[in-house]
Amino acid sequence: MKKIFLLLLIIFTVSGCGSSNDDKKLKIGTLTQLNSTPEQATNISDGGEINFYENFNSMQMALSSKQIDKIQTYQSVAKYLTENNPDFVIEESQRTAALVDNFCCAVRAEDVDLRQSFDEAITSMKADGTLDALIEKFIRHPTLTPQSVALPKINGADTLRVGITGDLPPLDLVLPDGTPAGFNTAVLAEISTRINENIELVQIESAARAAALTSGQVDVVFWVVVPDDNKRPKDFDTPEGVAVTDSYYQDTIINVNLSNIGAGF
Repeated sequence: MKKIFLLLLIIFTVSGCGSSNDDKKLKIGTLTQLNSTPEQATNISDGGEINFYENFNSMQMALSSKQIDKIQTYQSVAKYLTENNPDFVIEESQRTAALVDNFCCAVRAEDVDLRQSFDEAITSMKADGTLDALIEKFIRHPTLTPQSVALPKINGADTLRVGITGDLPPLDLVLPDGTPAGFNTAVLAEISTRINENIELVQIESAARAAALTSGQVDVVFWVVVPDDNKRPKDFDTPEGVAVTDSYYQDTIINVNLSNIGAGF
């Protein structure tokens, strides 16, 4: 009888209390992703339920209030967030292989000359070390206070309207007083000089980027494309009517948790 009781106790310990966390459906926050549905995004997550957010601030507040269990964001953003806010911590391990995105710009498919001019500018920035210098300044060693960026004012030049989300430090950022800041804007300022076009920033939510571009509300948007990856849908990074430039930066997607919960689930 004692042996039977002991066996039942072992079974209860292993299959009962020990598996409660594993069986829990984690709620994972992520910014609205390019051209994928919530179901497709869930398939490439680490087993959790994906919750889409239109901006980073609302996703961050959802994590703080424990409406979600973790957020997925870029490593550079996670590092900036956790170094400036002790309430958050980078998750030490992930259940699935890390996903990588290549940063680029997107234009309308018919704007062939514009895409070519961006590609030429990005190529030259890589060749002369300008791009590496911007990555070093804004990504690897960002200041605690986001660095503002002065957009060139070129007399007599045409103006491109560029859609940005503006709330993803240190990448894509507009300060509370309306001042442009962050790495993407610094890249854009350099491109502006090289292609001899003025830049007008237009703040839009993440999910509205493709529609704003194809409808003519803006001429360019910041975008990402994925390396060869069978986990994500084939049209994930190329909606109809959109063409992308060469990439200028690559970042890994990682998880961020509340620090008082711990790094693992």
